[in-house]
Amino acid sequence: MSLLLRRFSQGFTLLAAVAIVAGAGCAKAPDTRPKRVPFSGKVTLDGAPVEGATVVLAPDGGSGNAASGMTNAEGVVHFTTFESRDGAVPGKYMVTVAKTAFPDGRPLTADDPNYDPSTAVTAVVKGAKELLPVKYKTAKSSGLTVEVKDGENAPAVFDLKN
Repeated sequence: MSLLLRRFSQGFTLLAAVAIVAGAGCAKAPDTRPKRVPFSGKVTLDGAPVEGATVVLAPDGGSGNAASGMTNAEGVVHFTTFESRDGAVPGKYMVTVAKTAFPDGRPLTADDPNYDPSTAVTAVVKGAKELLPVKYKTAKSSGLTVEVKDGENAPAVFDLKN
């Protein structure tokens, strides 16, 4: 009986060790991506909220992680870098804002299968029409910049002019 109990105990110990090692292998890996902080903004055109505009924060200097988002009916945008609304990496950014309508007149929206926040600002759709002044579509001509600070940030205000 003691031999049976000892073998059961050894088998149980081995099984427990295997379970612990297997469980450790299934643990979620630490997030090695750059730290993001919540960041939002508001886009207006001559003081009126702009709905459906794609806003991209491009790292000043060209290297780093961009953040983007699309404005809601109040002109508010919540930025995404890696995951929905995870914010932006602290740093200085050049800003682009664009709102594109397809040839049939319907605007590009976040739920449209053609929407890709990483390319929406520079996407070229044959016959598409820009609904905002075209100068805001490129970082060099927009004149818009923002700094995201580590910690809490006030919403950015992007007041576009015709």
